[in-house]
Amino acid sequence: MSGDGEQVGRTVADPLAGAAGTGPGVGRTWTLEDSIALEARAYGWLVLAVLPVLSLLPTVVGLVGVLVGGDVTVSDATSTLWWIVLVPLFSAVPAFVASVLSLPVTWVVGRRLRRVRSDRAHVAWTALTAAVLAVASTAVVAILLSDGYGNPLAYVGTALPMGLAAGVAGALARRGQLRGARRRDAAGPTPEPLV
Repeated sequence: MSGDGEQVGRTVADPLAGAAGTGPGVGRTWTLEDSIALEARAYGWLVLAVLPVLSLLPTVVGLVGVLVGGDVTVSDATSTLWWIVLVPLFSAVPAFVASVLSLPVTWVVGRRLRRVRSDRAHVAWTALTAAVLAVASTAVVAILLSDGYGNPLAYVGTALPMGLAAGVAGALARRGQLRGARRRDAAGPTPEPLV
């Protein structure tokens, strides 16, 4: 039993859901395991998909400029490939630390959204939370790393793209989590193993 008297880890009756039962997350206690699963999904999306794609966009814009104004060299293509590989690589460890540090916030937001039935609201709140946390943590790290050299606000410019990437990754992760919960609910309870 959790501290507020609800059963942990199973769907409980929700008066708003009617006789048909509850949707994923509706009327269910949000656990730390749910938060960890969401953070792990979001981290995977961020490092393996979203950051490589977003790091490609400025490079494509630069290459289009080169194409319009001149020739593309092998060096330009090599730089593009390195940029696509290095951005996620250098972001992996700080993103992991940020994921771990944001677990309490993820847990609180998940608990607050228990009774919300709209998948869109869950996805939107998750994306917003991830984006705000990413912008704040990236801005703090950027200011600390500036170490008094130049204008610290110039370093904060990296915070907005990271917020966008984290928001997209959070939305994709929450959407996948909701789909998985719907599939499990549709399949019914899993039988106990015969051991």
